[in-house]
Amino acid sequence: MNSKQLFLITGLFCSIALHSVGPAPLLAEPATESRIKAAYLLNFARFVTWPEAAFDNSVAPIVLCVLGDDPIDSALPTIQYKRVQNRPLEIHHIGSLKDLPRCHMLFVGETTPSPVQQVLSALGNRPVLTVSSQPGFSSRGGMLTFIETDNKIRFEVNLSTTRTAGLAISSRLLKLARVVP
Repeated sequence: MNSKQLFLITGLFCSIALHSVGPAPLLAEPATESRIKAAYLLNFARFVTWPEAAFDNSVAPIVLCVLGDDPIDSALPTIQYKRVQNRPLEIHHIGSLKDLPRCHMLFVGETTPSPVQQVLSALGNRPVLTVSSQPGFSSRGGMLTFIETDNKIRFEVNLSTTRTAGLAISSRLLKLARVVP
């Protein structure tokens, strides 16, 4: 085989290889509301400090519990087992209030088996970061509430309840929040 034939055959294989791969996507998949909220949950865990007594040991996971049904469920696998403060983030769906003691974070879904006030009362002052998308959650005693402002997902924080529970929220996170009295 001479060099001209070798060049043509190589060019033919390259052309076939390039055309068989298919076009690359031009844009990344747009962020959905659920994915944005899941990313917020991950960052909440990164910028909140729990008392050492909240964990069994220095490598115990941060447990994010989800109570009730919510569209965010579809996006939670994207943050499962991510490292947060040198701990894995574990996600557990819980069906009742008896499972609350093992939670460090609690996301209260749109529909819950118990009223919000009952959930918050069951927690008492334990160091569990409570988050929800339910309107008015922070003003009813919850800690963080997702809100929509100018077509963007934001959040509000109830500093009184976080402090009472012994949780410290980083000033970097508070700069992004709307504080609820």
